Amino acid sequence: MFWGFVLFMFKIKEKIIITIIFIFILGLRIPYINNSPYETGERWRQSDTESIARNFVEYKFNIFYPQLNYDGPMPNYVQLEFQITTYIIAILYKIFGYKYWIARLVPISFFMGSCFFLYLISKTYYSIEKTMITLIFYGIFPINIFFSRAIMPESGALFFYLGAFYYFIKWTNTSKIKYLYISSIFTALAISQKIPIIFVGIPMIVIALKKYKTDIFKIKEIYYFGIISLGFPLLYFTWAKNIAEFKFVSNIASKHIFLRMFTDFLTKEALEFFKSKMIQGYTLQILLLFLIGIFMINWEREFDIGIWLLAMILEFILIVAVIRLYYYLIFISPLIAIIASKPLSMIWKHKYGGVWISLIIMWIGITTYKGLIPYYIEKVDLIKQADMVKKYTKKEDLIVVGTQDPALINASERKGWRANIKYYDYIPKDLEKEIEYYINNGAKYFVPMKGWIYNDNGEYKRYLDNNFKKIKNTEGYYIYKLK
Repeated sequence: MFWGFVLFMFKIKEKIIITIIFIFILGLRIPYINNSPYETGERWRQSDTESIARNFVEYKFNIFYPQLNYDGPMPNYVQLEFQITTYIIAILYKIFGYKYWIARLVPISFFMGSCFFLYLISKTYYSIEKTMITLIFYGIFPINIFFSRAIMPESGALFFYLGAFYYFIKWTNTSKIKYLYISSIFTALAISQKIPIIFVGIPMIVIALKKYKTDIFKIKEIYYFGIISLGFPLLYFTWAKNIAEFKFVSNIASKHIFLRMFTDFLTKEALEFFKSKMIQGYTLQILLLFLIGIFMINWEREFDIGIWLLAMILEFILIVAVIRLYYYLIFISPLIAIIASKPLSMIWKHKYGGVWISLIIMWIGITTYKGLIPYYIEKVDLIKQADMVKKYTKKEDLIVVGTQDPALINASERKGWRANIKYYDYIPKDLEKEIEYYINNGAKYFVPMKGWIYNDNGEYKRYLDNNFKKIKNTEGYYIYKLK
């Protein structure tokens, strides 16, 4: 009776502490929650994602038909990830109206769900003390703080990815087939969010082979797992490729990744990318703890975690080194949290271990948050230029913007083109013919970014000044009337 009571009280205490950690992690994501997508950090990708949600509401409320605002008039069906995040945002927009804090709550909710799965995974292999440190680390990584509240699909990908791994190890530990099927659904949705997450299949295969050995080939459900996990993403991306007018990722693997996947990791550009962005995303302190933790892995007891780590390092070498997009570094964050917590958890055994750990985490956390603040700053000039477009043009008017970044189109809540980017074969490269092309296809206004035009040596602006009327406001912003 007594020991049962003690165990009960310990579990209550554990739940209270974990709840406090979750509240702390959530709290870090509340400041700047009402920011527009037009922040210094990733405004292109954030504004694209948010615009897809708006277009679901205003044009075609069908998750299989995502549309961007460029390049040209609607429809601009696009080949991107399965639109879970944007579709949920669109549903909430329909109910509550266009509010940016609502859009940000969706990725935040997915991230908190990923925290729950990481808690369950860590608790499967480690003590509750180490699990607590793992959770805190995962919650305070700069890359995780920013992208977990960014209007982007990364949080959703993390949620499905960690859920897939958790339910798979749950299946291998219990042999209950239902967990294998749940894992297959999570795996399919994870890959449909970010294709490189397919590398999580490597530890899954190795873990299953370790337990069942050659008998694994006699388990028919494992074949169903493969069909579901890979079949849905394959069907979706095939569908998206067929409907897309501008195929962002069409043949990207054969054109870029396959040709360079074994060589780019050793290039100066890749090494510089990893050096700068890993420190930016995880801090030097945590990376040092992570490196120490790697040498502390007990391969007999932590085989599953070790194989998972090796798979994600392979993904870095073959995929991230080629693509070199900052937010692709986020998918190793659960493993950095788990392994970096190993050396720190040893301090817990010290008489004042809890105090020392709290001070170290506080130091890392404060440093992290200070470094993030510049990325939250909204681009005021862009917003003011867009406000002028909304004031002087109609919703249905097609515009041309003088920026390569489509954020100005998205902020203006209009459709149209990006000028002078020289990307499309069907758009003339000659200045006059390019402008004529836009006018013939319905463009009514040209919008520079407070007078600035991408890739212009002055010739483009002179041509517009000499041939089209300017509409100005008192703050120095203007647009050209093409028709």
